[in-house]
Amino acid sequence: MLTHEGCQARRGRLLEAIPGGCDLVIVADPSHLLYLAGYHASPFTFRSQESAAVLAFSRDQSVLIGDDMVGPFLEQAHVDRVAAPSWYNGETAAPHRRALLVDSTLGVLESLPGARIGVELAAVPAGVVEGLRKARPGVAIVDVSRVIRTLRRAKDADEVEVMRRAIAAGAAGHAAALREARPGMTELEIYQLAREAAEQSLGEPAIVYGDFVSGPRIATEKGGPPTARKIERGDLLLLDFSVRVGGYRGDFTNTFVVGAPAPPEVRALHDACLAALAAGEQAVKAGVPARAVDHAVRAAFESRGLAQHFTTHVGHGIGLGHPEPPYLVARSDETLVAGDVLAIEPGLYIPGTAGMRMERNYLVTCDGFELLSRHEIRIDQP
Repeated sequence: MLTHEGCQARRGRLLEAIPGGCDLVIVADPSHLLYLAGYHASPFTFRSQESAAVLAFSRDQSVLIGDDMVGPFLEQAHVDRVAAPSWYNGETAAPHRRALLVDSTLGVLESLPGARIGVELAAVPAGVVEGLRKARPGVAIVDVSRVIRTLRRAKDADEVEVMRRAIAAGAAGHAAALREARPGMTELEIYQLAREAAEQSLGEPAIVYGDFVSGPRIATEKGGPPTARKIERGDLLLLDFSVRVGGYRGDFTNTFVVGAPAPPEVRALHDACLAALAAGEQAVKAGVPARAVDHAVRAAFESRGLAQHFTTHVGHGIGLGHPEPPYLVARSDETLVAGDVLAIEPGLYIPGTAGMRMERNYLVTCDGFELLSRHEIRIDQP
């Protein structure tokens, strides 16, 4: 999980990055409560359902506000103190949970000075903002939503370690599906197989989501959740899924033929996708325009006369969001930075012939990249 030092450093960088500076910052997006405080309420318990929290911090102190139902998760966060008033005691009716959060936050803010306050306006309850304006006439409210989004690009070491764990679990799911998929199984059964292997790897429940599509669905739909469709012998099976661990995830893909050797025309498309993936990798380096990766992948397909069959994006960033910056597209104005974690995902989609996609994840460095996802990419089952 995220470290105390990492969360503290990110809070400090945010305070430094706000134009004009701020005395106090208030955030509430669940991803940013994790990013800045290590707060993550497990989705596998009733205590976290419909819950919310608010983080307020300055250079000198940090306070995380929630309620007693999520108290165990609040206590694990990397902050100076926690405010967790009682919401439901099992004996009396509970009040409106979000209204309690607003009142509790305003109560905590009474002890936190500041005339210029950074607020994540995209997520902080309106009642908190209105209460601030009422309690502090003339207060300057600065929206920090976009500043946080920019800071999230370059991942810290503790973030990358959580992502490595998520990627390892995803690789276990991929390996199980590649090994055990059989004709007659449904897409949903493949999903369950991959999820179980991922959870066994992690040793805990996990959210597993993504594309589990087979046969003609790949070329026409390109992706989608698993269905009751039965996989036939010789069908292609595309698995493009993420395992979410502590709010972070990887995102990587393999496509293979189930129960039979790949025919030559399918193998040729597979080879073309691998060549495009390699071309994209060669363009990855801090300081390179994101559109350069797009160009490299598309040029590889163009050289084989297949560019018209690549109809999706080349890739994107991954981390707390999916997708998130940078976007590897033709008209991107972004530049790769050290610490970006990327997904590059070339594919070919030819209705009536085949559809497939291959994808890996990369940590961008000053002189290139580190390959994060090492799952086996192959067209035939072992």
